[in-house]
Amino acid sequence: MDIRTYNREVQVLIGDIQSNRGKDAAALLSASDKLLAYGNGMKDDALVGYAYFSKGETYYLLNDASNFYSQMLNSLVPLENAGEWEYVAKANNMLGIASLNRGNAPFALDYYIKAISICEDYSLPDMEWVIHLNLGSLYLNIEEYQKSISHTEIAYRYILAHKDMSDYVENLTFGLLGIGRAYLKLGQESKFLEIEKKLRVECMPYLNDLEKIVIYCYFVRVHDAMNEKEARDYWIEKVNENTSTRMPIMDVFDDFYDYLEMLLATDKYDDFFKSYSVLDELTKRTSIKNLERKLLTLKIRYYRRVGQIEEYKIASVLFFELSEFMERENRLMVSNMLVMRNSYMELTQINKKVEEQNTFLQKRSETDPLTGMYNRLKLNEYSEEAFDRAFAHKRNIAVEILDIDYFKQFNDNYGHQAGDDCIRFIADKLIELSQDESIFCARYGGDEFVIIYEGLTKDEVLAKANLLRDRIYDEAMEHKFSLSDSRVTISQGICYGLLDGETSYYEYLQGADKMLYEVKQESRNNIKLLEKEK
Repeated sequence: MDIRTYNREVQVLIGDIQSNRGKDAAALLSASDKLLAYGNGMKDDALVGYAYFSKGETYYLLNDASNFYSQMLNSLVPLENAGEWEYVAKANNMLGIASLNRGNAPFALDYYIKAISICEDYSLPDMEWVIHLNLGSLYLNIEEYQKSISHTEIAYRYILAHKDMSDYVENLTFGLLGIGRAYLKLGQESKFLEIEKKLRVECMPYLNDLEKIVIYCYFVRVHDAMNEKEARDYWIEKVNENTSTRMPIMDVFDDFYDYLEMLLATDKYDDFFKSYSVLDELTKRTSIKNLERKLLTLKIRYYRRVGQIEEYKIASVLFFELSEFMERENRLMVSNMLVMRNSYMELTQINKKVEEQNTFLQKRSETDPLTGMYNRLKLNEYSEEAFDRAFAHKRNIAVEILDIDYFKQFNDNYGHQAGDDCIRFIADKLIELSQDESIFCARYGGDEFVIIYEGLTKDEVLAKANLLRDRIYDEAMEHKFSLSDSRVTISQGICYGLLDGETSYYEYLQGADKMLYEVKQESRNNIKLLEKEK
């Protein structure tokens, strides 16, 4: 929204909203109401949507669930009508967070998929990685650990590529911890130890003691999993020293919950209650009953373990009361959502997407909309499985990354529609190639594609790669703006080898990318292969 197009009165109101965000809720709500009245009078969807969004965001910070849902849902249609897609994505992301915090994972997934679709359709990478990070948390909560890793790694790679972002180290920490917690649940020792090392080297030197608290919780669990009791107890003491009521509860809850579960399982009851009491106080401040109930389950399990029957009964009654409250809150969420959907679902394409069957939603999240190929999310999931298979069966594996030579010149001169046609042309050839069960293909982004070859010899991989290059060349799609040929060509980099158990897909991808870079430097329409040492 370009506020420069509005008069001075509107600019002042928007300035008041922005300056009071997170500071003075009453002043922000007052300015939003005035902007809402002005926007309704002028029939300006952008102002109406922004006013509702700002009110919803404020109620979210105030933990006022009822007003949050009604205001944020009210913001969606005017924001969509005005084409303010970044705010639409933000609104759906916040609705997803709130739904998950209140114990409704299906609603949260619904909102996140909506937000991802918007980011993909309208090229919002600065927002998309945040949603992938939140999807990682959702899947971790419902014990879909591989899906959690796939989403979190998308966010993690974005963070690594944007070291100039504000809060870089904090975001890096969240990404690493999300991946590490999933690997701990899966019992993949080499992986969670690798994450521990990265946290020590890349994050801890740049964080204060309070910010390190979630890392300490992770270290405790790592050393407990390794049966290193002395090291585990050292980090437990670090947690005890730094646990504070100043902790941002929403940022630390999941990490502390896993930590408390471990203390309970290992009979570390004194340490359990030191952290539990602080987390309990912080959770009650949020008024989020699902978090209170989740935490209470740990206390109930403790009372049962030590045979404190009366305390167990009292805590169980409280658990029942919290569950009743949550049921009422969820009915409110459903009611608000259905009212808005029934009123407006015919107005926008995005709302129609949400009403499709769950199978469609899953396929949509894995498929590139331009080409119909698998996208980076599916590539992430598949690569984990492929590398596990290759290691288990002692089979060769190769990763190829390819791109279209001088695609920018093609796109700039022939136009974006022709550029899309060119990408689809390459994708069609890759889809034909992937009919072979040993070959998986996905669009990586832009004009880049990734191929995974399983169980083929080096000569077979090179033969397949050459066949693909020749088929594309023989089609003779015109590219008179190329600096190397008069037709569309591709360059290919491949990393090939036999896994040793420590080598990851991302190392192979980096190796292939290095080969692609060398091809670009040396000549066009070529293939270069790096063979990993065995």
